[in-house]
Amino acid sequence: MRPTGRTLLLAALVAVAVLALHELRYVIGYGGVASEAVSAQGHAYLPAVTAGALLLVGLGVAQTLLALRRALRSATASPAPPFGLLSLASISALLVVYCSQELLEGVFSTGHPAGFAALAAHGGWSALPLAVALGLLVALGLRGAAAAEAFVARRGRRSRARVRAAGVRRPRARPERPSLSVLATNLAGRGPPRSSLVS
Repeated sequence: MRPTGRTLLLAALVAVAVLALHELRYVIGYGGVASEAVSAQGHAYLPAVTAGALLLVGLGVAQTLLALRRALRSATASPAPPFGLLSLASISALLVVYCSQELLEGVFSTGHPAGFAALAAHGGWSALPLAVALGLLVALGLRGAAAAEAFVARRGRRSRARVRAAGVRRPRARPERPSLSVLATNLAGRGPPRSSLVS
């Protein structure tokens, strides 16, 4: 995929989906004691990651608003990425980040399972369907932003066409006047004096 004006939005959506995937996996795996399991297994870095994700969300929203403004002014929109490719890329990114995160937690945290158990133990299998669902949501979010940009661009084209139509002034048709003779308009002056006619 070539880069478009939605890279920050994509990063923000993926970051939020990664956090949601991690949290939901622990809720499914540990149930009511999920928060205790998260704190016991070396997840002290999660508040900083959450703050970074929120910053990315703010930047992504700002980039989207600028793209909408540009679409309105230029009456053009960036092409929408193919949904299938976008979904596959989002799902893959979520799984790669999740697996890397769990494996690194297993290496560096004493209370976290290590190796394959870091991925599979305590409901780790749930990460796969969660990644699919969240990846599809990321793809839908990006397609929604692309659709909004295309809609705004169409509105921009319509308003430009209206301005052009209002700016083109048609010349006023002047009614044709019948041509009158010089005598009828009294432009011939006066006739010769009477005295010169009698001789």
